[in-house]
Amino acid sequence: MAAGTVALCAAGAVGTGSAMAQDEGPLPKESHVTGDAWVKYPGDPEYPYRRFIVDAHGGPWKVVGGKMVMGAARGTVKFDHYSPDEPGGPSKHHWGSIEVDYVMAAGPVAVVSGIRQDDEHGIPANQKRANLTFYQSPRGHRFDRMGFSWGVVFPQCHQMGEGPAPFSTNSSGPFGKWLKGYTVKDAPLPLPAGEVQPPDNPPDCSFAGE
Repeated sequence: MAAGTVALCAAGAVGTGSAMAQDEGPLPKESHVTGDAWVKYPGDPEYPYRRFIVDAHGGPWKVVGGKMVMGAARGTVKFDHYSPDEPGGPSKHHWGSIEVDYVMAAGPVAVVSGIRQDDEHGIPANQKRANLTFYQSPRGHRFDRMGFSWGVVFPQCHQMGEGPAPFSTNSSGPFGKWLKGYTVKDAPLPLPAGEVQPPDNPPDCSFAGE
């Protein structure tokens, strides 16, 4: 097996994505996920509304000096949980943000990954990696869905590119106002040519901050 093939297997590549493009016409040179929506999180029936504003562009990897390096994306995800500080109190906006470093899109589905920048709850180092998934519905943006890693799985020690199924449905939110939903655009994966070294293994779960 060629080194380039080994690298693709290590990175979890499943194809170029070009056959799954949503729209006719030339594919973009990089994938992107953009949009703004309130979603309804089923795991919090009392205060279920979350708003995610997404501006993420790039790809899952790049090749630098003949070596594959995971993470070739940029952008931000801002999120808001509209809820009270304590039970029975008035609801307020609680904003956080994620600095994006990974985007993987195929057809109407994408995984976006990055590092949380918010420290409101003293998030330890091994819970800073956040992974989000997005589904742009062919029925229209009111049927879009998304998922966030801290919503249904243990938050510790996520690796780049992992993500839950998009479990939260688009919603009119706590103010009864629909936002624009999410747009997913895929691009061909940057398949390396010739001998390419595989990416380094990700760090272990046993680093400081557990």
